[in-house]
Amino acid sequence: MNGLDNIIAKINKDCEAECEVILGKAKDEAGAILEKARNEADLIRKGILDAALRENEKEIELLNSRIELESKKNLLALKIELVNGIIETALNKIKNLPDEEYFKVIKSLILRHAQKGSGTLCFSKKDLNRLPSGFEQDVNKALGNGSSVKISEEPARIDGGFLLVYDDIDQNCSFEALLSSSVDEIKDRLFEMLFKRTDI
Repeated sequence: MNGLDNIIAKINKDCEAECEVILGKAKDEAGAILEKARNEADLIRKGILDAALRENEKEIELLNSRIELESKKNLLALKIELVNGIIETALNKIKNLPDEEYFKVIKSLILRHAQKGSGTLCFSKKDLNRLPSGFEQDVNKALGNGSSVKISEEPARIDGGFLLVYDDIDQNCSFEALLSSSVDEIKDRLFEMLFKRTDI
């Protein structure tokens, strides 16, 4: 090998050594850059995940609030339906009492609503057909104090109860009218009896 070959071989060797050093540094730098990128990516991913979790927590809270509100609305609707059902059942029970018991209820209502003077009692066709014998006399005897009633032979367009007519005053004592005038109070009492909780 002559001198020129030796020089070229040395240059190649030095070049290879230099390349190895440069390549080693490049690998180290690339590794550092990659590690830094991974760390930044992890931070970004964690930030996105945390933000998503916070957002989901808000949505879950909102969903829970909606579910709770819907549940309360449904429970309230159910309570109202139950109370209305109780009132309707009680009304039907009164209307379908055996004649003797039914007219005891009617008599007590007449005594409560009668005024001084002479009034006319109007019943439904059904009630006129099942009036107990001597009912008018029995009621007038119980009234006393200048009050009296006469039963009209004309049927009233009501379904249970009666109309009590004086000269210029008509008292609607049908069960529907009596119920309507005190339905709020009845419902309040039923709610109080049936549902002691006050949160709904």
